[in-house]
Amino acid sequence: MNATRNRQTSSPSDDAAVRRLPRREVGTAGYSLHPDAARPYSWLFSTLFSATIGIMRKRFARVLPALALALLALPIIFPDRVWADGSESLKAFQKANQAYIELARDTSLRKDKTKWLAVLNAYGTVERRFPSSIWAPKAVYMQAKLYEQLYGYFGKKNDLGSAIAAYEKVAQRYPDNSLADDALYKEARVYELRLKDKERAISLYRDVVTKFPNGDMVQQAREALNSINVTSADRLETPSTEKDQKTDTTDAPSSGLVQVREVRHWSDNDYTRIVINLTRSVAFKTFTLPADEQAGRSERLVVDLNNTSIAKNVPYKMEVKNGLLEYIRISQNQKDKVRMVVDLSAKTTYKAFPLEDPARIILDVNTKASDVKSTAAQKRSAKQKLARHDNGIKRVRKGTPTQVAGDMPSIARQLSLKVSRIVIDPGHGGKDPGAIGLDGRKEKDITLEVSKLLAKRLQTGDLEVFLTREKDVFVPLEERTAFANKHKADLFISVHVNAHADEAIRGVETYILNLTSDASAIQVAARENATTSKSISDLQFIINDLMLTSKINESSRFATSTQKSIISSLSSSGHTCKDLGVKQAPFYVLMGAQMPSILVEIGFITNTAECTLMQNKAYQNSIIEGILSGINSYIDNTSYAFNNGRNS
Repeated sequence: MNATRNRQTSSPSDDAAVRRLPRREVGTAGYSLHPDAARPYSWLFSTLFSATIGIMRKRFARVLPALALALLALPIIFPDRVWADGSESLKAFQKANQAYIELARDTSLRKDKTKWLAVLNAYGTVERRFPSSIWAPKAVYMQAKLYEQLYGYFGKKNDLGSAIAAYEKVAQRYPDNSLADDALYKEARVYELRLKDKERAISLYRDVVTKFPNGDMVQQAREALNSINVTSADRLETPSTEKDQKTDTTDAPSSGLVQVREVRHWSDNDYTRIVINLTRSVAFKTFTLPADEQAGRSERLVVDLNNTSIAKNVPYKMEVKNGLLEYIRISQNQKDKVRMVVDLSAKTTYKAFPLEDPARIILDVNTKASDVKSTAAQKRSAKQKLARHDNGIKRVRKGTPTQVAGDMPSIARQLSLKVSRIVIDPGHGGKDPGAIGLDGRKEKDITLEVSKLLAKRLQTGDLEVFLTREKDVFVPLEERTAFANKHKADLFISVHVNAHADEAIRGVETYILNLTSDASAIQVAARENATTSKSISDLQFIINDLMLTSKINESSRFATSTQKSIISSLSSSGHTCKDLGVKQAPFYVLMGAQMPSILVEIGFITNTAECTLMQNKAYQNSIIEGILSGINSYIDNTSYAFNNGRNS
């Protein structure tokens, strides 16, 4: 009751108290110094509130310096826990990746177990220092893979135990991470294939299906369950809603074996690429069998694929007869093993490597280097009397016949006949749209448009220019490289458009095939390969072997000259473009190329401004002139062509 009366009335003594208050304490803008008949105490509450705020400001001003000193001291007291931000964790992960790359690159290092342990410790440091970072599960996953590889080199079972423990850590400690189901699947594979513990493998495969029903390993886990010959009642068949997935088992045999769906090949007289398409990845081995004169058999190259069967539509025998190969034969060598035999008609070397999404095995067969050099030497000897146009550097006697027509356009003169055949690869196409911009524009359309203009520009110089696709069709990545090799190109240029989750990112960058520890480069390669970042790391050791035959140094110089020239061309035409430099990454489309090869990302389709520019003819022409200038710059410093001694 007292409170109610106080709210309804005011006394004369209250007015006197207000009049005695200093004006600076009660007078504020928007407030009256006198009581309101309707709200007699509102003025008092406002006055006291303002005074309180003033006091708090004064106290905060006195405390602020001490608070600032405390914040500055935190990095010293808790350096890892307080400031372990994304940048520091990324640096630590990149450092571990670099150590991994060095191990993959140097065979002698892989013979020393302490080097392996050093890399393992580097990844372990990432997880220990930054357990909450996005790189922690990736680091532990890499540890698991390294332990598996370590077992392969040294055969110690305790390394398999460490691999299992690391895979389990990823699945249990980071269940929401995209690698969790992969780790569980990998662990199951270790039990099935390495330890021959099928019961434990079945349990883990089922965990993949039940715990991660929306994960990308569900399909493979189901197929693995079937391949172990689980009883029909216990099998987890693929639901009808998954018919559109890449791994289709519609025609798979009842045994659940991995199926050889198709065998394709592209051939020339000294090069053949064979691609074995599978329903999922399998273990395989390759070896050669010597010629058997008594049986009338030539030398043979053999590929054995474990846990596989042959689809009904795959022919038993394919005729090649290109001077390098005679036939490709494929058969069910054992109940669960498919054998492919390649009948050779010349001395060869070969490389075999697996690719993912979809699963396939690539087999590149080449004439031995000594034979190529001998053939090339004979052709050079036959042409010694012919003059070559070398930008006026090489002098010949007057009257010597020339290979250059008198009316040949200036581009060919600039190229000096050192390069006469170029393959341009417009990225993506058909069912593969590539990256898609904010306005719905597709990467496949921009790359085809730019590539056609580039080809037309190069052809004005009487150069032979081939496009891997001339319309909106799908061309597998491995077929594009084979196309360039088959046509004996001197240069290979794959044209692409970049993308990034951050719409502000823009610029031009050029790539070559190589090992990499750069997370952003791995992401670009994963997108262009139409696979995942985790699959890219599996390529590192494979690519290390391919590097022995690739034109890595020439590709690097070609990429550098092209990148600089594109930026210069855009700048001179009034366009501001960020130079993202030359980088390296494991791109499928560059794997196995026998000539200097680059992949150019001409801009970001996810950046509104660059997406608009890349559709502008003037901007496209600036890009094209830059690539052309880059070719010229590279050729000016190259003394011979990479044409494997062809006649033209």
